[in-house]
Amino acid sequence: MIVVSPLLTLSEYLEYNDGTDARYELVNGELVAMAQPTGIHGGMSEFVNDAFRSEIQRRQLPLISKQELIAVQTGLIGGKITCRIPDVMVVTSEQWNEIKFREAVLIDSIPLLVVEIVSDSTRNIDYRKKRAEYNAIEIPEYWIIDFSDRKVTVLLLEDGLYEEIVYREEENIKSLLFTELQLTPDRIFNV
Repeated sequence: MIVVSPLLTLSEYLEYNDGTDARYELVNGELVAMAQPTGIHGGMSEFVNDAFRSEIQRRQLPLISKQELIAVQTGLIGGKITCRIPDVMVVTSEQWNEIKFREAVLIDSIPLLVVEIVSDSTRNIDYRKKRAEYNAIEIPEYWIIDFSDRKVTVLLLEDGLYEEIVYREEENIKSLLFTELQLTPDRIFNV
């Protein structure tokens, strides 16, 4: 990831347009370009999002699952703001209604579940930085999908800290939000 800007405020970030289709996260007030994902990255993201949407529809849950469309403010330190755009995010219908006609950034509310798919360039960010940021704002459930290591790590918030469960191959991934979901790492990796 390449830093391409001076420090920005949240409103400057929300209004930023460089005339390209490039997408940016805001990290400590700096625009950070998001790399174009590989085909498998996009395929896994789409597959997981579709699985969540199917489960939401099947169980008629008041939830919305979006792929790379919603940002969440994860930090404000010394006036420096951080906003992340997860690969998949699940929010309540109420949260979606609050942002669907404006910039899709959760500022004062927390998503229920976020998914990050590890790329070589984001490994440290997904496993360490985003884990710390998502834990700090108390996102209840954080999935890290790691194609290279063929595992899905599910982090569940317990007493303010993430407890980690690693799933491999045909193990059914247990979700607090989607308690009846039938999904394994192999199904995700074989898209």
